Amino acid sequence: MATNDQKSSIPDDPVELMDLGMKIYARHCIMGNKSPLLNLESNSWEENVPEVENAMRLHELIEKETLSQEYFSRRDELILKILASIQASHNLLSYIYHENPIELGFWGFNVDNL
Repeated sequence: MATNDQKSSIPDDPVELMDLGMKIYARHCIMGNKSPLLNLESNSWEENVPEVENAMRLHELIEKETLSQEYFSRRDELILKILASIQASHNLLSYIYHENPIELGFWGFNVDNL
């Protein structure tokens, strides 16, 4: 059982955030009808997974070319939706696994011993 001094974190970096979103969504898909994330009433992955894919495509374009601020703004708008799904998932999973928060690591969250 995990101790109370274990904490999972959500990254600030856009690339790490998109990567975490894809990890959470992959685990959600693998679990299928048994996924606890099906209980999300808002910011569901079914709603926001296209946003992860679109944000990743925009980010790739941004890295390859010098693009206008409009591309950065659009990517950042998408990242806010991704972040909302990640936070909702984190909150639900933290509640479910409060006795064993190390389980969040299986969903892609970085669990650190502080």
